[in-house]
Amino acid sequence: MKWSVAPLAATHERQEFCCGVAQLDEYLRKYARQQSRKNFGRTFVAVQPGSNQVSGYYTLSASAVDFTNVPPGLQKKLPRYPLPTALIGKLAVDRAAQGQQLGEFLLIDALNRIVQIADQMAIFAVEVHAITPAAVAFYSKYGFEAFQDQPMHLFLPIATIRALF
Repeated sequence: MKWSVAPLAATHERQEFCCGVAQLDEYLRKYARQQSRKNFGRTFVAVQPGSNQVSGYYTLSASAVDFTNVPPGLQKKLPRYPLPTALIGKLAVDRAAQGQQLGEFLLIDALNRIVQIADQMAIFAVEVHAITPAAVAFYSKYGFEAFQDQPMHLFLPIATIRALF
């Protein structure tokens, strides 16, 4: 199955979206467009060709992490002030599309978009706040590792991502 990814628009059908995590469903239905208009986050949606029904989505925004949250092995090479990151604030796949590698497709699309942005703006890493152990396992499979502050706050250095692309 193929998807195309585009910025969330009023024409995208999102009221039926259900990924199994109420917080992520509600965000897409009620807050994603508003957050975009206010420049707090940009949501990108996956749809099948010829459809406006959202099959999955992710949200990006700028962020920063405290130097002390970085694992000690990396701290030696870094400045001792907040480090610029790109935050994947949300990533979810509708139940109807789960098991079809759409999550991986969305993550790769997000990382590719972030790498392009990193050519114009300093970004040390991509960070995520996983909300379930399954989400931690998903991101860990792609090389994300935990920050020092908590095991569900994960990052992937931009240098690692660039090597992948």
